[in-house]
This record gives sequence, structure tokens and C-alpha cells, in this order.
Amino acid sequence: MLQRDAYKELEDTIGPENVSEEQALLDGYAWQPSFSSSPKEKLDIWLWRPRPEAVVLPGSTEDVQAILKVCNRYKIKFKAMSTGWGAWNSPGTEGVIQIDLRRMNKILEINEENMYALIEPYVVGAQLQAEAMKKGLTPHIIGAGANTSVLASSTSMQGYGGTGISTSMSGRNVLGVEWVMPNGDILKLGAPGSNAGWFCGDGPGPSLRGIMRGMFGAAGGLGVFTKCAVKLFHWPVPHEVHVEGLLLDTMIKIPENIKFYFCFLPSFERFADAAYKIGEAEIGYMLVKQTIGSTLATMAPHLLRAIAQNQSIKAALNAFEHIFMFMIAANSKRDLEYQEKALKKIISETEGVLITISDMPTTASMALWGSIRSSLTPLAFRYSSSFATTLGSLVAFDNAVLQSKAASEIKKQFVERGELFEDLADNPWGGIYEGSTCFGHQEEIAFFDAHDLKTHKGWYEFEKTCVQAAVDTPMGVGISALGKGDIFGPLAGNYHIWQRKVKKAFDKEDLADSTYYITPEEK
Repeated sequence: MLQRDAYKELEDTIGPENVSEEQALLDGYAWQPSFSSSPKEKLDIWLWRPRPEAVVLPGSTEDVQAILKVCNRYKIKFKAMSTGWGAWNSPGTEGVIQIDLRRMNKILEINEENMYALIEPYVVGAQLQAEAMKKGLTPHIIGAGANTSVLASSTSMQGYGGTGISTSMSGRNVLGVEWVMPNGDILKLGAPGSNAGWFCGDGPGPSLRGIMRGMFGAAGGLGVFTKCAVKLFHWPVPHEVHVEGLLLDTMIKIPENIKFYFCFLPSFERFADAAYKIGEAEIGYMLVKQTIGSTLATMAPHLLRAIAQNQSIKAALNAFEHIFMFMIAANSKRDLEYQEKALKKIISETEGVLITISDMPTTASMALWGSIRSSLTPLAFRYSSSFATTLGSLVAFDNAVLQSKAASEIKKQFVERGELFEDLADNPWGGIYEGSTCFGHQEEIAFFDAHDLKTHKGWYEFEKTCVQAAVDTPMGVGISALGKGDIFGPLAGNYHIWQRKVKKAFDKEDLADSTYYITPEEK
């Protein structure tokens, strides 16, 4: 329990209606079965993160600053969260207050001329995209779904999405930033630091982008981000798209300048070759690995459970494991014809098969609009009740595909022992980013039952095995590296040493919960 003086100061700062230590409410924040990979002996313990000491709901940057000043006076740890998607948002230890940023939910500006949006922490991808599309623009939305915070993925986490070939990734799309430091000071990075708008996140002078987020972000371990500007991208589709239904029942009239495909390749190597060629050709709006297993888990979980019992059908479906979705959003009829011609040539050269999904009226609307909006991801929980991902380092695409191959072989052993759910083993997700750069990622998905101790432990052991494989091979620094700098750092320029120096310089008292970042001192 917080000291009474500290609790009273928090009430005085943001109002008693925005502070609570009611136990049932705190338990709601502690419930986090997703990505909570800490070994526990009892399932009812595993599903929970440490209960916060209190929850505070600031409504402005000034509120956040005042809260952090109180935390500094009383040496209270804090953890900020936006939408709460995954255990990274939760306290990692006892004695932490949860800063819930849900009241800060405004799109402050959409700048059409300079193609950026200024947002607060609780603005989600669906909200921003809906407003941006009215102006012929679209943001990058990460693969975790349109329900996630755009600011969080841009400033504090990884930010991969299916449209990365045309919209990059969130960590490279962040522009000006407003950042409340662990000691309560407010720092504005880039143009806003010189009162020159929000169009740039760097300078004048040395940039602090690397300290702010580096490759993967600090996951709340370096303070609280209260505003940021993010890049917007050209959206060549009519501004008003009439949509009927929800999720799997969605129906739209597919615009004439959009086409949607499944591309099947014969091997890991040819899959990578096709991605490289597409990047070099600079075509496409979306390129993302979409496996049979994840497709069925999302759209037909009962069918996947039945298939899991039939070895012949499983073997037949595994022949189609090297598959990616590809979408063209063209600027004109001639542009569409050129991109489609280039795609057909590439798939032919890599011995693949191309199927035009947008010509299938019963499924095209749902698949196309769900992919554009990144709205289908949460449906994957229907299959086993929970899932998580591992590996996923952002590297040359040959390396990324190698991770898929290695992880699928590891996963087969866990599936055979009944420690993970059957998903046809090869179940990575990801693609290439920024077109001709041809770097990308493949994160391996695994399904488990959050209410079953055997499969929950299976996920933990699977992730641990993949981490060791990434170290031994090596396969780069991926999603599983959060909070594991001492393991991966020696393999990547000793980044953990510099990360620790940054943490010590900006947060010597370790008040910003560093569970998924790094502690100031070695442990």
C-alpha cells in the first residue's frame, strides 16, 4: 500500500476520481495472460502480473509530470500503459503504480501538406486510420492489430505491420515527440523542441532518437511519452469506402485500383527470393507471410481443431506452407497493370503459384478490408485462448526466413508432446520493409491455452529454446530480447552496456519500471 501522504498528493494532483487503490480494480490491471512468460508453478499465479499499488489516470502532460514528481519525492516506481495489449504494459515487480493513459485519447492534428498526425497515447490504429483515410492518407498499423496504441509502438515498442513494404515500421515513422522524463522534466525531441511544429523528430544538433527508443524501445523503462507525431502515407483509394458488417462478415465494394493475391512458393529459399525481387521492383502496398495455420486459427478455429486430428490433411496443407499475401493499391489503371505484370513475372521466375483473392466475392471483402484495417488479429485468440510470438529480428530477409525454418522445427517437438497447440508448425508472420531495402522480419507464432498449465509452460519453454537458438546460430536480436540485453548484448555490439549507461543517466533511481528494458545495475 502506498504511503498515505503520497496517495493524498496524487488525489490533490489529478482529482480523487482519477486515483484508485480498490483491490478488485487493481486485479483487473494485473490480469495479463498474454506474453507473460515468467515460470510459475501454479496456473492461477502465472496468469497475473504483480498487482499495482494504485492506478492513476492523468488527462494531460502536466498531470503526468505532476504524478512523476510525486513518485520521485516518495521513491515510488511507476509503469505507464496505453491500451494494455500484453504484459509489457504491466508492472514487473511489487510496489509500482500503474499510469493508465486512457484519458489522453485525442488526435490533435492531421497535417495533410506535411503528411503527419499528432496524437496522444490512447489513439489506436483504427481511430487514426479512419480519420486519415478521409484525407487520402493512412498510417502504419502494427500486426498486433488496429486496437493498439500508435504512440506506444512508435516510441516504446517494436512496430511491425503487414503494409511495411509501403509504410515502413513504427519506430522509423515517429517524428516530433513529447517525453516526460523519469525525474518529471519534459523533453521535446526534434522540431517541437524549437517550437517549429512536429514535422521532424531529429535535431537541431545531435538526435536523441537512439536513446529514446533504439531498435526496440524501452517498453516504459525511460519515462512516459505523452504526444508524438507519426508519418502518414498516400492512400490512393476513394475517401469514402462503404462498409457493411463486422470482421468476418465484412462486405465492401472493392475499389478498382486494388488487387489482392495469395502467392505460393515451393521452398523457404524461393519464398525469400520472391520477396527480394518484389522489393527490388518497388511494387506493392502489402506483403506479409500468411500461413495456413494462422489463417485457420483466425477464421475457422473449429476446422483447425479437426484438421489437427488428421495426419493426411495436415501433410497436404504443409505442402502450402510457403505463402504470403500481397496487395496492390495503385494510383491508376496503368499503374495497376504494371504492378500486376511485374508480380506475375516474379512469381513465375521463383516457381510459384499466384491466386487472385480479390476475384473471389465470398471471401475477398472480408480478407481485403480486414488486412487493410489490421482488424482480424484478435480473432486468433479464439483457437486456443492465447498465443504469443518469438524471434522476429529485423534483418536481411534470408536471415528472417532462416528464423522461420529453425522455429518451425523446434515447435514440432512441442506440438508432438502436446505442450503447444497444433498449428501446422510453420507459422511465422512478417514481411519486408520499405520496398527496395529488402530487410524484414519473421516472428514465429505459437498457440497455447492460457487456462492450461501444461501448454502455458510449453510456451515458456518454447520461447526459451528459441532464444537459445537465436544466440547459438546466431539469428539476430528479436522480439524475445526485451529485458534480455545481458543475453543478446554480447552478440550485438555490447548494446546492453550502452543501454545500462542510458538507464543510469536518465533514471538512476530506477523509478520507471525496467522489467522489459534494463536495470541501472547488473544483477
